[in-house]
Amino acid sequence: MKFSILPALAATILLSLILGSCGLEKSATRAEPTHFLKSTGVDPSQRIARLPFEHGYRNPSVDMAKYKYIVIRPVTTAYLRSEQWEESKSSLIPNKRAYLKRCNALASHWNKSLSKAFSSPLCMFYKTTDTSRPGTLIFEVALTEVRFNTSIPVKGSQTRSNGSIVSAITGPPCCAFESRTRDAATGTLITTASDRRGPEIKVIDIEPSKLAQPNEAICDEWSEQLTQRSNQEIYPTVRRKWFSFQ
Repeated sequence: MKFSILPALAATILLSLILGSCGLEKSATRAEPTHFLKSTGVDPSQRIARLPFEHGYRNPSVDMAKYKYIVIRPVTTAYLRSEQWEESKSSLIPNKRAYLKRCNALASHWNKSLSKAFSSPLCMFYKTTDTSRPGTLIFEVALTEVRFNTSIPVKGSQTRSNGSIVSAITGPPCCAFESRTRDAATGTLITTASDRRGPEIKVIDIEPSKLAQPNEAICDEWSEQLTQRSNQEIYPTVRRKWFSFQ
């Protein structure tokens, strides 16, 4: 009985790759920068080889060793491409208002995720709310694109639960962000980053209450990677995940 679900899981994975291919293709396409990033004047095509982001920049004239503290601003949805809300349309998201409500909830989740990640002892900075301390950075993040899950259940003869639903396909969801870091005292631009990403390919049980779970997972991974970015000694290469079971 232990291996009875393997054929169904294999079918689920195959269908995930096929039906999710359109969504994954879009998430692999570079996002058009919003004014949040454009206002920095940085070339958005620049990348940093050790980071898994579409765009990365660090001011080469700045001595990072002088910074000890970081202020994490709340994630903003002011630059969200909300005109794309119909790509997430479903019985749970019937209109733009419902879409924006879920996007704001996702931003709130990411706020908590970033706060937790930047509180890690592996982060090179001490998280603070005091912008007047010498050697303080201000980190800002904009959630610029969100497409929620439109997965479908896959039926099979054997499952982990009641024998009727194996799991659901994830793939179409995606998110995009832009970030910028400045010197709290002078306003000097220190770093920028941006990325668009779909979730890792994952076999999971989807429930209506967990509609945003894949998007939350993307933001959680970004939180870890943005924290790891500060510690090149421990993380010479910051990696992303591609596949898992849940």
